[in-house]
Amino acid sequence: MYKTILVGVDGSDTASRAAEVAAELASATGAALHIVTAVDEKATAATDLPPGMHPLSPGERAEAIARQVADGLSYQGTVESSPAPGKPADALVHVAKEIGADLIVVGNRRVQGISRLLGSVATDVAHHAPCDVYIVKTV
Repeated sequence: MYKTILVGVDGSDTASRAAEVAAELASATGAALHIVTAVDEKATAATDLPPGMHPLSPGERAEAIARQVADGLSYQGTVESSPAPGKPADALVHVAKEIGADLIVVGNRRVQGISRLLGSVATDVAHHAPCDVYIVKTV
């Protein structure tokens, strides 16, 4: 059925729940699991750190989030984690094309106010994905 499942995470509870569901799907189908965190290329490293501490770049921070989620899953199959440049939806669609993903798993957040008019990550991914999209109901 699925050979490669991609899930986007950002450190939120919603994304963590989506990763858990992605791991369950990967386990059930024997698929490889790829965990991605989008990197805001315009963000700067934190500067309010104690003396002697090295600030993490946005890419390092994204990589750490993806790795932390991957390490927290009980999935025993192949798991890869990585940062991906761009806005979350764009990054997921790009990586899905790049790795030949069969399924993208995303969480849904309650979208309110102006964001409802502009769309959400789940909506954008669903409209532009090169493969199936599974939206995990998390709210």
